[in-house]
Amino acid sequence: MENVAKKYREEFDSIENIPLQEVELYELANDLIVAETVIESTLCHKNIIKMDSEMDLSKASKKVVSYSKKIYFNNRRLLEMGFTPETNNVMEQFFALMNDIVNQARSFKIVDGLSNFCYNLFVSMNKKCFNTGPWRGFSPLSRAKIKYG
Repeated sequence: MENVAKKYREEFDSIENIPLQEVELYELANDLIVAETVIESTLCHKNIIKMDSEMDLSKASKKVVSYSKKIYFNNRRLLEMGFTPETNNVMEQFFALMNDIVNQARSFKIVDGLSNFCYNLFVSMNKKCFNTGPWRGFSPLSRAKIKYG
């Protein structure tokens, strides 16, 4: 959203100076960036394209239309894959992806949910067998199946 505002500030010095007919385009571009579903994103994109074809836009608005097309296709691809769309902030992208893992860990409803989830994830992928001890030759998964049923 900062990139959209920057494009308008470069030409009009302030967001408040944007012509009235282009304010709707500014709002649609911001809505497109924060869209959470493919349907919402597609509706914003179609409205932006419609405004582009019907109005004589300023240079800033033409840049915003071009930028919004790029964002739309990137976000649509991510939304279809089940990820949260791109943002301007790398940390926001990282935490948006981590949010799904944290929600899964919270679903255990225990104090050590995340550590339990990560431990189980590690153990489920650990196929290496014990080399010593009474469980020599067994993997942690086969040991757990034998010992706990």
